[in-house]
Amino acid sequence: MLAAGGVIAGAVATAFGAGAAQAAPVPVYQIPAAAIAVSGLVVPGPYFATVHAAGTAVRGQTALSAPASPSICSSSAAGALVRINYLNVSTGQRGATTVKPCPYYLNPTPVVATVRTGSGPIVLTVQVTGSAAYPNAGQPSLPGVGTFTAP
Repeated sequence: MLAAGGVIAGAVATAFGAGAAQAAPVPVYQIPAAAIAVSGLVVPGPYFATVHAAGTAVRGQTALSAPASPSICSSSAAGALVRINYLNVSTGQRGATTVKPCPYYLNPTPVVATVRTGSGPIVLTVQVTGSAAYPNAGQPSLPGVGTFTAP
C-alpha cells in the first residue's frame, strides 16, 4: 500500500511540475533603472526596474526577468518594457533581451527570457522603454547597471 501511494504521489508531483528542476536564483548587484509611474489619481511616483537572474538546467544559460509590483502594473508604467544588455567579461559573449515587467500586460514580449550568457562574471545595463502600444510608458527614465556571476 505504501509503495502504491509513493508512485501516485510521484506521478502527481511530476504532473504538476514539482519534479522539474527549479532555476536557482543568482544575486544581482545593481543600480536599477529609474522611471516614472503615474497612478490613476495622476500622482507620479518612482519605478525602479530591477533585474532578477536565475541559473537554468543548461550550463551557460541564464533566465532574466524584471518583475514589477502590482502598484506599478496598475499605473502608466504597466505598458513599459525592460531592455537588458549583457556582457560576459571572461568570454566576451554578449547580447540583449527585452522582458515585460507586468505579466498581464497584453504584449508578446516574455516575462522571463532565457539567454546564453556563458558562465562567469556578467555585467549588464538596464533600460526602461515604451512598448509599441504605449511608447511613452515609464518615461522619462534613467538607465541602470548591474553585475552577477552566471553559473
